[in-house]
Amino acid sequence: MSKPATRNPWAWIPTLYFAEGLPYVFVMTVSVIMYKRLDISNTDIALYTSWLYLPWVIKPLWSPIVDILKTKRYW
Repeated sequence: MSKPATRNPWAWIPTLYFAEGLPYVFVMTVSVIMYKRLDISNTDIALYTSWLYLPWVIKPLWSPIVDILKTKRYW
């Protein structure tokens, strides 16, 4: 009998990050389409979508503060 193939337990990490990025792609795509249909200039679209991207950018900065202030059980 052959030995069943073992999987590395860390193999799911890339899939997790891919799944985490899907909402970002959806929000950005829908917002650009919406702004274009509202006849907003490309410069303004870049500004508004950059504001939508801001939570993903500052997450590494504010997550330690959130962890210090409250426990996971509180949230």
